[in-house]
Amino acid sequence: MSTQVQERTGTRVIVRATVLIAALSVLGALLGLFRDLLLAQLFGATADTDAFLVSWTVPETASPLLIEGSMAFLMVPIFVRALRDHDSLAPVVRATLPRIAAVLAAVAVVVALTAPLLVHALAPGLADPELAVRCTRITAVTVFMFGLAGYMGAALRSAHAFGWQASIYVAYNLGILGALLLLHVPLGVTSAAIGVAIGSMLMVVVPEVL
Repeated sequence: MSTQVQERTGTRVIVRATVLIAALSVLGALLGLFRDLLLAQLFGATADTDAFLVSWTVPETASPLLIEGSMAFLMVPIFVRALRDHDSLAPVVRATLPRIAAVLAAVAVVVALTAPLLVHALAPGLADPELAVRCTRITAVTVFMFGLAGYMGAALRSAHAFGWQASIYVAYNLGILGALLLLHVPLGVTSAAIGVAIGSMLMVVVPEVL
């Protein structure tokens, strides 16, 4: 294969990847908008919605911190160095993933156990604090799942695979929308918290299939 043909092939691959990532980004944003509209339509501006929005603070804080922040800064240089020195991420993953997963699980448990204190601190005059506590305990799982998604994303970034970034938010919003549509009648606004937990789990699955 000539150099010119290789360059054309490489350009086509880059263009297709760029288009795919852009499309997934737009789809994720549209699904997020639809999620917010559906939540408003199903529950309106009620005390139940306020309770869920308090619990929404957990994933909204964990997402930029764990997916875009600490995991990227901490793990990308380590993964890049592992690929350069050993041409494999396996030794680094075996050494770091169990410890990181244990820390993430511990933090998630702490968030769940201290949910009453968090709810009181975030919304001291809330009409239904018990519902907010229940939703917060459900969304606490996102601390663990977002951390794993960030870890996997760092590994993929180090290998120059960037499509996961757009894909995970599509999966996340699909999980929330599915739970809202299927569970809002029997469970009320708790279905939204369950959807957040399911969506965060789907975020971990996406890097596995890319």
